[in-house]
Amino acid sequence: MMSKIKRITAILLALIIILGVSGCSKQEEPVAAPAVPNPVKENIVEAFGVVKSIDIHNVNIGFAASVADVAVREGQKVKKDDVLMTLDIKDYSTEITAKQHELNAISLEIRKLQSKMIEADAAKSKDPDVKKLVNDLEYAEQIYQSSLKEQADKEKLYQSGVISKYEFDDFVKTVDDKKKAVDDLSYSLDITMHNKQIGNKELNDNISIQKERAASLEREIAVMKEKLNKSYMNGEQIISDVENGVVFELGYIEGDIVSPSKKALSIMNLDGMIVSANISEEFIKDVKIGQKVEIIPVADKSKKYNGTVKMIASRAEVRSGETVIPVEITIDNNDGFLMPEYNVDVEIFY
Repeated sequence: MMSKIKRITAILLALIIILGVSGCSKQEEPVAAPAVPNPVKENIVEAFGVVKSIDIHNVNIGFAASVADVAVREGQKVKKDDVLMTLDIKDYSTEITAKQHELNAISLEIRKLQSKMIEADAAKSKDPDVKKLVNDLEYAEQIYQSSLKEQADKEKLYQSGVISKYEFDDFVKTVDDKKKAVDDLSYSLDITMHNKQIGNKELNDNISIQKERAASLEREIAVMKEKLNKSYMNGEQIISDVENGVVFELGYIEGDIVSPSKKALSIMNLDGMIVSANISEEFIKDVKIGQKVEIIPVADKSKKYNGTVKMIASRAEVRSGETVIPVEITIDNNDGFLMPEYNVDVEIFY
């Protein structure tokens, strides 16, 4: 009886020990930490922006020509004086030369008519003022005609690349000066002859008609030459007049006939870029011109650029159902990574 009680007691003790050990080994469930809200950036207006070039150079060819070669591709980077296209402008140059020859012929005809007027009044033609003006005009005309022939030779050298545009333009200025000397002497002779009543109405009328023709031709030639006198024209070549740019909207391929109404290409100046951003109207009150901005490109968020608010539009726009105000932001330290149309995040500090 005693041994049976001992066995029961031992079993109860064993159960107590097992239950105690099991209770001690059970781990407590972790208590969840209270949610902590994300930190709010104070004194900052955040927005999304796009990199834009505000300096666009459009290349237009306003005369008849054909495209001999295209040296660049869409999106290609270029620097100043890089060749973009080569044109065939022989027909255009020939047209200018033909008009110049016509003008020279008219000028000579005017001189002959003036001589006839003087000869028609032999007594007054012996006037020393008239004789000097006639001699001076004949000499100036010879100098001018000689310089025109030399100019034609210089133009061929320029178009072949033997001499620079600066050298050719400098020589053209000397030719223009010689032309002005002829015109001034011709005008002085006309005035002198009129004052001394040399000539007759028929000859005077004829001279006036020829001078009107000459003036019209001079205007036509000047307009044609001006179309060649562009910062992006170097003889038959179209060159970049931008130090650091990228080609876009390339309008022609080799062999195309140039249309005066169609643009040849455009160049974005990569040194003239800004960020265009839209600020929600509820935050625009905190944005002021001159505020500092941090620019973070979507293409590489490890990069950060400094900027400044440059412009705030005076009117709002509705974009995707939201009222926004466009702003422009300068890029103060672009290292060449940011390109036109890159997306960026901006933080405006106020």
